[in-house]
Amino acid sequence: MYSITYQTNMWLQMEHMGWKEWQQCLKLAKSIVAEVRHEYKAYLETGDKAHKDKADELKRSLPGACFQAAEFAVSTGTKKYNKGKRGCWREQRHAYLSGLVVIDVDHCGNPQELYERIKTQFDMKAEGILLIYISAKGEGLKIVFKARPEWGNLICNQYEMAQLLGILDYVDDACKDSSRLSFLTSEDDVLYVDSKQLFNH
Repeated sequence: MYSITYQTNMWLQMEHMGWKEWQQCLKLAKSIVAEVRHEYKAYLETGDKAHKDKADELKRSLPGACFQAAEFAVSTGTKKYNKGKRGCWREQRHAYLSGLVVIDVDHCGNPQELYERIKTQFDMKAEGILLIYISAKGEGLKIVFKARPEWGNLICNQYEMAQLLGILDYVDDACKDSSRLSFLTSEDDVLYVDSKQLFNH
């Protein structure tokens, strides 16, 4: 089982995520993600930036997992919301790697179709892929896989796996930060999960 951290509120300390917490987060996210997609669709149809701003605000209220960090060392907060407080804050300099890597696939057209192609062409277990789900706005995928030491650091692992899967053109390289949060969506959006390896379930 991999150790994964998560938060249900942007200003909470990071906690360990197990199968129970994963299920709770998916339930919590279900109604929020429906609103995110409604507002984002309205933005695409009307061009009204107010809808995009609302979608982004709602997205930030989704529960989030930090798949790439197993834990965060206790530190004294330096931000406005945690200044002077001791806790396990989500900061890269205090992160311990989990051995997992996340590829953030953006603007890929139809994410379900892309997943079907990947599933047809590759053996998920053989490639070390543990989770694939549709991202918050409904136009991308999150792909979580086991890091390969021979591939190097996080960004190199992302590059190599994306090149292998033929999705390099769609990759958002912002996930190179080990403390990067991946917003979770609903159970309906989970296209593939190896729950035994991720959550010992």
